[in-house]
Amino acid sequence: HATELEMQALRAQMNPHFVFNSLNSIKSLINKSENEHAAEYLTTFSKLIRTLFQNSDKREISLYEELETCRLYMQIEKMRFGDKVDFNFEIDPNLDLKDVKVPALILQPFIENAIWHGLVPMENGGKLLVSVAAKNGSIECVIDDNGIGRALSKQSKAQYETAHESKGIGLTQSRLELDKLLNNREKALHIIDKAATLDGTDGTRVVLTFEREKTA
Repeated sequence: HATELEMQALRAQMNPHFVFNSLNSIKSLINKSENEHAAEYLTTFSKLIRTLFQNSDKREISLYEELETCRLYMQIEKMRFGDKVDFNFEIDPNLDLKDVKVPALILQPFIENAIWHGLVPMENGGKLLVSVAAKNGSIECVIDDNGIGRALSKQSKAQYETAHESKGIGLTQSRLELDKLLNNREKALHIIDKAATLDGTDGTRVVLTFEREKTA
């Protein structure tokens, strides 16, 4: 099945991209002679690699597993950037996250993008909120940052492009489209420039909506 093969190819690209960026972070700590920090980083990174290998042959994983991967990734970036980035999770306690299926590594690239292109270019850093809640019979995952926003990010991109390869979003959008075809299950992605909305705050909000499994 051509669509299934294409999905496998995109998934295969996703892991090396992610590993490459994480290793770059470890290298930066070693270069700064923060060896204890680097060792701690490697321990968290090894846990992350283990989850990647466990999920590498799965088309879908539970939202619980995906969020655990995101937590590990955010710990790694917190080690690198310290107070420059602040993370929070707001998960609806009434949701059974293990019952919701999503493509593996589907949220992480949006978190990565928010950190590198929204928060890192800010002089004093910023905040990132990941929230998950039930809405209109679906599951809504929101990645919200108070960073510089997409317009300014395009201007400052060249400065950070050498340190950080950013192709995860394009891969993820393609994977979402294919996943719709493969599972015949509607998924929606909205990327909102907050400055253009009524609240007028800076930053970007990414909203991913996943349909709940239909029970017979």
